[in-house]
This record gives sequence, C-alpha cells and structure tokens, in this order.
Amino acid sequence: MTVTNPCTIAILALAGSSAVHALPGASSSASASASASASSAAAGPTGTSYPSGFDMTKSWGNLSPYADSPGFDLPKGFPVECELSQVHVLHRHAQRYPTAYDDDGLNLARFAEKVATYAKEHPDTKVGSGPLEFLNHWEYLLGYETLLPTGAATEASSGALFWSQYGRLLYRAGRNEAAWDSSLNVYPNGTARPKPTFRTTSYPRILESARWWLSGFFGNTGANSSYAEYNLVIIPEEENFNNTLSSTSVCTNGSENAAIDELIFTGISTKAANERLAKFLPDDFGLNATDIFAMLNLCPYEYATLGRSSFCALFTEQEWRDFEYILDINFYGNYGFGAPSGRAQGIGYVQELAARLQSRLIKSSDSSINYTYDDNTKDFPLHQPMYMDMSHDDIIVSVLTALGLDYFKYGPHGLPGKVPHAPPRKFHLNEMTPFGARLFSEIWTCPRNVSFTNLQEQLYKNPDLSAESNTTDYIRFVLNNAPVPVEGLTACNGSVNGFCPLEKFLSSVPKLTDEAMYQEACFGNYNITGQVGNGQPIQTKST
Repeated sequence: MTVTNPCTIAILALAGSSAVHALPGASSSASASASASASSAAAGPTGTSYPSGFDMTKSWGNLSPYADSPGFDLPKGFPVECELSQVHVLHRHAQRYPTAYDDDGLNLARFAEKVATYAKEHPDTKVGSGPLEFLNHWEYLLGYETLLPTGAATEASSGALFWSQYGRLLYRAGRNEAAWDSSLNVYPNGTARPKPTFRTTSYPRILESARWWLSGFFGNTGANSSYAEYNLVIIPEEENFNNTLSSTSVCTNGSENAAIDELIFTGISTKAANERLAKFLPDDFGLNATDIFAMLNLCPYEYATLGRSSFCALFTEQEWRDFEYILDINFYGNYGFGAPSGRAQGIGYVQELAARLQSRLIKSSDSSINYTYDDNTKDFPLHQPMYMDMSHDDIIVSVLTALGLDYFKYGPHGLPGKVPHAPPRKFHLNEMTPFGARLFSEIWTCPRNVSFTNLQEQLYKNPDLSAESNTTDYIRFVLNNAPVPVEGLTACNGSVNGFCPLEKFLSSVPKLTDEAMYQEACFGNYNITGQVGNGQPIQTKST
C-alpha cells in the first residue's frame, strides 16, 4: 500500500529532467561510475546481472520478491531448552498488480499512454532506439490490485514452510506425519481443540492471500480443499471502518508526510538516467522524472507478472539503490517513525497481540480495534497454538513503529531527501516488507537460568515443560525469519538476542498505547507537513 500526496507526481512532471539537485559527478553515459555504497565494479546497465554480483531484486523495496532477511544484527536459531508455546503471524499479501495510486499504477498507465500516443501520432518515427528499441513493440499488460499467480505461489509456499518450521512443533507432529491432520489439533490432555480461526481483511488480494497461505499450511493439493479445516474471519476493509489489519481506513492523518522528501530525492536520483535515456528517444518525446520513475517501477511489476522485463536492463546499480530509497522514504515517512501517526497506525495490532497473550477479550477500543470482532471468542479466539492475520505491508511497518523498536529508526527528521544518493540506514523495505512478508511473535516457555547465547539451527523436538515449575515465558519478534532487536522497547532492556520476558512486554503495552497518541495522531488538527522523528504528532526541533 502506498499513498503519496497527489501533487507529487504533477510537480515532478513539471520538473522534468531539471531536478532540484544535480547528481554530483554523475556521468550521462551508460558506463557511469560505480556506487559509492556498493561494489567498485562498473555500474553501467548490464542487463539483469552485474559484475559486482549485485542483485537488483533486493533493491525493489516493498515490490521485491520474498527472501529471508539477511539479519538484523542478531543470531538466528532456537533455544533447545525451551518449549515453543505459541506463534502469532502478521503476514503481508504477495505479488500483485500495481495499486491505483497516483505514484504507482496510475503513473505506469500514463507512461504507457504517452508511448502509445506518440507512436500513433508519429507512425513513421520509431519511439525508441538502442536500449529503448523494445518500446516500439512494447505492450502494457498490467491491471490494478489483483493478486498474481506468483503471489498465490508465494503465499502457499509460506504457509507450507510455516507448517514445517513451526506447525510441526506447535502441534507435536511425529515421525511420518508430514502434513497437517486434524487429529493433531488437541489440548495437552488429548481432548479436541476447536477448529483454528484466522483473520483477513475483505480486500480481494488480502483474502485470496489468506486462503492460499492456509492451503499451504494445511497441506492440501487444491486451494479450496482445506476450507473445512479452519474458520476465517473476514473484517471489512472500508473507509471509516475500524480494522487493525487496515488501520489507514480510519487513521488517515499524518500518513502523507513523506511527499516532500520523496519528491526531492526522486528529482535528484532520476536526473542521470533521464539524461542518458533521452538520447534514445525523439527530441519531442519529453522524457521526464515521472517517466523514469514509471520505468523503474515497471521492472518489478513486469517481473512479478511476466517473469522478466525489458525495463530491468536500463538502470545502473546505483540507480536501483536510489530507487529502493525512494520507496523507503515513502514508507518511513507515511507509516514509520517519520509519520506523525506511525505509532498510532500500528498500536491496534499490538493491543490485540497483548489481549491474546493475556487470554482476554476486548470490550472497548481506543485505537483501530473493532471490538465488535474482538469481544467474542468466535471471531477472536483465545488459547490457540498459532494465529495468522493477513494484512498489508504498511501495517507491518507501523506495528514495528508502535513497538518503538529503535533498530529501524533513522533520525529526528526522518529519512532525508536532499542527499545525492541513498544513505546508509537500517530501514530497508526489501528486508522488512517484500511481497509475502511475515512478522512472527514467538512465545517460548523456558526453565530457570536458561541461556539464549547458544541457539541451535533447528529444533527437532518441542520439549513439554507443562509439569515444570519456575518457568518463564519469553516473546521474540522474528521478521522474515530474522530475529529483531528489542532496544527501544524499554521494558525489554537487558534482553539477550531478542528474547524479552513476556510479563515485562505485557506491562509495557499501556505505555506504548500512550506513546501512540492515537486520538491526536489520527484525528488531531496539527500542522506538520514534513517527517517527524518518533512516529508521533510532535515535530522534533532542530538542535
């Protein structure tokens, strides 16, 4: 989900190739110098691979195909002395057509129309030459919003992997029990549990993603044959309707604050490509910054739809890194610590997580929670070994923000736009919210004096500690199979490798709720036009 101030694209179009800043030292040739932040290998366009080994798919931000995160400075692995008690999954939908936003699908459609119109009005003139020769035969094939077959495959694979990695442990599947069987869904005393219940929004690609994920988890060969194994709560995704899995449906304030910095950096970062590629188009085509941004976007979207794209070979390694940064600015400033409502957008899910962990229903709401769904065990069941909520990329970002996790925080004024290239940072959408992203909240029951320093790569058997005394429950957040540091979540200070005592975490939720400032952030009449520093409607003063 991306929301950008509608004037952004219009201003960029007027700016054209005369961006706000020039790229210092940028060459207009196809053999531009290498990225200062990457390898010293030649950075000129070389197709979909680069001599440095650079993988452009890792620079497509939230449009990147799923890959496990390389890590967030914590070791991966499991504590072998502990029992895995519960896992809560917040999942993103997978590959889709572009959204019908001005800086996304609508901009792609405008570029396609521009190419088609020029070809129609100049039948005796080729639109493109050299690396752009393919434009003479190019056809725009993308629609809007729909989950793609590649997205369905991503979700099914994710559900199957979750069964293999977590489901087997939680439901204590034994030897030769390769797939889910309803006979495993029992309490420790052997009595049957209720059918598991999962949640999704009503938006078609979210709903379909949930179904495909569940088809993978339950191990069926047909996408519909697992319906009988679970209940699915479908929460309407509608304007002014409370829904923690689509909080911007109600909380629209403070979610467009990235526009200025995004505009500035887009102008800077597309200038060299504009000058280079304009040479392969007619002089009166009028290539501009919005066209370049559209061409960059077309690469990942056509890749997801068609398996490859001619647009991917047009840009340098540095240009791809800068493209990623444009998307990072958008999400950081609209849904993360740079957004005045960043914490508010994610606090509802955090409150629901706490309620599930405390085995309590929710009877009132001071956030995006819709308590008509959370005040009963039919829609909001308690005591399940696992939960799965299907949602959007921005919700994952805002939940991490609501938790106050400093690892992803950049600075007091958000991600800067007036920079020559993408700066070093720890906020990378391709590692946080690629297509099919997943945030796990693991609950571990551990014996006294447990050590979290030596984690094991694989947990082959889930210990049963139900008869043990003096155990302690811990929570660990795992994003795309990489544990997340909990610094910034003050109740978890002193935690080792991300394992925070559950009681301490739960005690912090009221403070997190206060820090989210939901009513003021979402409905207050504040005048903040740029990014902020802490995900609250408080502008940090310059020092």
